[in-house]
Amino acid sequence: MTNNAARYDHVQVILHWLMAAVILFMIALGLYMIELPKQSELPVGEESVRAFYFLLHKSMGITVAVLIILRVAWRLTHKAPPLPDTVSKWQQKAAGAVHVLIYLVMIAMPISGFMQSLFSKYDTKFWGIVLPRMAEADEVMRESFNQVHECLAFLLIGLIVIHLAAAIKHRLSGTEITDRMSLRRD
Repeated sequence: MTNNAARYDHVQVILHWLMAAVILFMIALGLYMIELPKQSELPVGEESVRAFYFLLHKSMGITVAVLIILRVAWRLTHKAPPLPDTVSKWQQKAAGAVHVLIYLVMIAMPISGFMQSLFSKYDTKFWGIVLPRMAEADEVMRESFNQVHECLAFLLIGLIVIHLAAAIKHRLSGTEITDRMSLRRD
């Protein structure tokens, strides 16, 4: 990378990679846990591990929500470095649109997940601490937020694929754009 290439600041880089790792783990965990059998679906005497993974997913989801708040607050007060002139205008607009959509989905995901949990018959726990119940169990509302959460998850997966494809394309073409978010410091 050239010394004059614009970079994101260190906090944005750390938050980007931390959130990327946690969100990818959350997606994998979410896809895994929904396939686990419920206790009622198991033979007598067998114990389901489903609840453990759901509680882990919920706790991590609330943690991600805090990270998203930090990231958005930091991003609003610290501008992104400009893209190089070598990137066409349509690519700059596409990149901007994808980033905005990723941020919106990252905000909506924990909200929809929390709302789903709020209307569940089970308590919402944050790393073992039972959170106050703010609504009565409502299967219709829970299922509605479940569907929203699931749609957002697949939308986020699609946006991540687009984001990764663009990063790979830029890395292979040598535009140094990926260096802007690199963990290494030159």
